[in-house]
Amino acid sequence: MNLAYAVCSVSVMPLRAEASHRAEQVSQVLFGERLEVMAQEKGGWLKVRCEWDDYEGWAKEGQVTIIPYKEFRKPLHNLSLSPADVIRVPEGQFMLSPGSSLFQMRAKLMRWHNREFLFKGKKIALKEAVFSPELVTGYSKLFIGSPYNWGGRSLMGIDCSGFTQMVYKMMHIRLPRDAYQQAENGETVGFLQQARCGDLAFFDNEEGRITHVGILLDDHTIIHATESSGCVVIDPIDNGGIISKRLRQRTHNLRLVKRIVS
Repeated sequence: MNLAYAVCSVSVMPLRAEASHRAEQVSQVLFGERLEVMAQEKGGWLKVRCEWDDYEGWAKEGQVTIIPYKEFRKPLHNLSLSPADVIRVPEGQFMLSPGSSLFQMRAKLMRWHNREFLFKGKKIALKEAVFSPELVTGYSKLFIGSPYNWGGRSLMGIDCSGFTQMVYKMMHIRLPRDAYQQAENGETVGFLQQARCGDLAFFDNEEGRITHVGILLDDHTIIHATESSGCVVIDPIDNGGIISKRLRQRTHNLRLVKRIVS
């Protein structure tokens, strides 16, 4: 098929490594996030590229709505903030996860190819979404207790780099999708004691590969989505890495700290 443009029209859409429900979930797409449609396979599968982070994968055709290029290129006006935000459709309603995009919404009603979506809830304008320690803390704590889910980017399930990406997205700052990619951004902070709220801490495995990331709330506290604890938690951190309060042991070895916003 020719290149087309689409928007996610469900609350959370899995992005698969292959055109199959059995394939690995490599990421998720939230309501309102825009996509380039690159190819189509039988069974209603579309190969897509995410506009926010250029991540690619396979999605189901019924979970997106095709939009014209002029709508694809419209600037974001605001983002979903509250976990209580909902979208009403003729069939009922569904909840939004923080970080969902409402790029077209100047009023409460959105129309995409004759489909109507009525937004009910609070919203945050991008001009208000300026990086600050208060916003970092508030946005990150929205996800406390969200279950760890490989490839997740939502309240219903999230992984470590999906968590950092979504918190920064609500401040309209783009981060790549994966932890090792995020580690290539920003300025290196020489010592943990020099860290500020909002800095990203990265952790490696025995082979030296970066496999984990979290958000520092200060120079001795980190909030992160961790498989070992099973959810988004706040843990202490020192020069050696993270010490899990739940497991009472060191779980991650600190590799470096990066400052995304100076």
